[in-house]
Amino acid sequence: MESKLFHLADEGESGDDFIKQIYFELKHMARARMAMEKNGITLGTTVLVHEAWVRLEKSAPDQWRNRPHFFAAASEAMRRILVEAARRRLTAKRGGGEAAVPLDGVEIAPPADDERLLAVHDALDQLGSEDPFKAEIVKMRFFSGMENEEIAAVLDVNEKTVRRHWEVAKVWLYRALRGDG
Repeated sequence: MESKLFHLADEGESGDDFIKQIYFELKHMARARMAMEKNGITLGTTVLVHEAWVRLEKSAPDQWRNRPHFFAAASEAMRRILVEAARRRLTAKRGGGEAAVPLDGVEIAPPADDERLLAVHDALDQLGSEDPFKAEIVKMRFFSGMENEEIAAVLDVNEKTVRRHWEVAKVWLYRALRGDG
């Protein structure tokens, strides 16, 4: 079965070469993102890439303008997969529906990486409602490890614009995560 992603292939590029290159790039993105995750996380880079691939195949690939645009969509897919996995782990960690047991006198551990990921996700949703452009830049940087040059190509702006918006977005997110609003 031929992939619907082939419309992104370069002229004269074979299907096998195209798929290998796309897969390699997705693995690179997943590795960059997973490097930020805590050790022992149950979701591996291969699983993340395969799940993202399935979701991308089901979406609207005919709307992707070019490869960078595709990788922006891949970044968003990976973000959603990681957030869903974090939510599942936190649900299980909080008892997964079991009866609560009082733990008087027990110290509360600092927030886990899953909680941090969900906090970033929520803050990013809020930023997206206020400034979708900055939110897109954060998604591509934080969730897929894309560089400013790659992001500029996806968003069809110059690299200086991406750098400027990234700096403002970082400050906004820092304040939001600290609770400064």
